[in-house]
Amino acid sequence: MAKLVYTIQEFAEICHNVLRSDRDVNIGVGGFTGEGKSCFASKLAKEYSLVSKCEWNFGLMTWNRTEMMEWIDGKKGTEKDENGLRENQLPEYSVILPDELFKMFYRRNWFDEGQQDAIAVLNMCRDRHLLNIGNIPNFWELDGGFQGRVRFYIYIPRRGIAWVFQQETNPFSNDPWNVNDNKKRFRKSNSPFKIPNFLCQINYDDWDADEKIAYYKIRNEKRLFAVDDNKAEKQERYKDIKDQRDKLIRLLMKEGTLTQNEVAEITGLTRSTVSKIQNYV
Repeated sequence: MAKLVYTIQEFAEICHNVLRSDRDVNIGVGGFTGEGKSCFASKLAKEYSLVSKCEWNFGLMTWNRTEMMEWIDGKKGTEKDENGLRENQLPEYSVILPDELFKMFYRRNWFDEGQQDAIAVLNMCRDRHLLNIGNIPNFWELDGGFQGRVRFYIYIPRRGIAWVFQQETNPFSNDPWNVNDNKKRFRKSNSPFKIPNFLCQINYDDWDADEKIAYYKIRNEKRLFAVDDNKAEKQERYKDIKDQRDKLIRLLMKEGTLTQNEVAEITGLTRSTVSKIQNYV
């Protein structure tokens, strides 16, 4: 009978062995807020770092997609150093922990250019052999493209317990997670052990006092920075759209295609605003 309960150290070794076989390992950790997703993810990252012999600390948690991409491929426009790494790029077999995947890979933002680029990077960065462990309250709200890159989905039903699921290997399945079937099976049994995609259960310890302090310190610093950075990104994106709109309006007005009143009616702008755009130099 296959082993169904693993230690977190044993699962860390599984992840490392998969990466060493030149396959990627992206992990999505789901569960209600406060049940211990961040605790489990950081514990797994720490144990994995002992196996891979790469540095791990709470500073390698991020709430910012740009920072995560730089850890993968380095800062754009920078040269490689003597170790073959660009600025901010992590060594091979390192671990990355995005603590909030919702903002980075939300399925309703599938059209976002940054999100599309990030998924493309995840599709092509297998050669970096990085362990990517991301947290999300509801795994099924992630972008479908990102879900497809996840090897292990881990659900935290309560603190100290993690259920590990993996994608089904079936060349004819359009849903390797078997969501609808597994949902029915779980409702019937209230247990993950008979679900086809179930791999194992992991029992793990809570943070000690020092780990809690370290986590909340880095979270409060980086999360607030990520919020401000996201606002700045949205403002910049809005500015680009606004500039494109204004250029088009000036072109139409210059060629006499439309009057100020017609442009105002089409765009929902006031006539005075259209006039200012037309006369802006």
